[in-house]
Amino acid sequence: MFATRDVLLYGFVAGALAGLFNYALPWARRRWRFFVAAVATALGFIAWNLVISHARATGLDVDAPVIALSWQDVGSGVLAFAATSIALGVIERAEPAGEIVRAAAIGGLVAMVFDIFVL
Repeated sequence: MFATRDVLLYGFVAGALAGLFNYALPWARRRWRFFVAAVATALGFIAWNLVISHARATGLDVDAPVIALSWQDVGSGVLAFAATSIALGVIERAEPAGEIVRAAAIGGLVAMVFDIFVL
């Protein structure tokens, strides 16, 4: 389905974009939290796309007719969100959950929207 090199490259780009968007949050600039979000987003994006690519799950990469969004795109966002929320939740245990979820949601949305255009 996708070349491994493309998945890795686009995963790192998705992570960089997520880090950039998270950098806009004052909370994320402290203690390099934007960098944690970037790495976790990249890892989630890469993990999801490598799994479905190597499983040859072509049925997940079919866009819906109205919104041009596939399960493959949504899965990239969901796994990026999950990876980011777990990473920040483990590292920043004393922080409010709302801040962690906000940073993770940014990573998930960035990964999903980016994935619509590249894979």
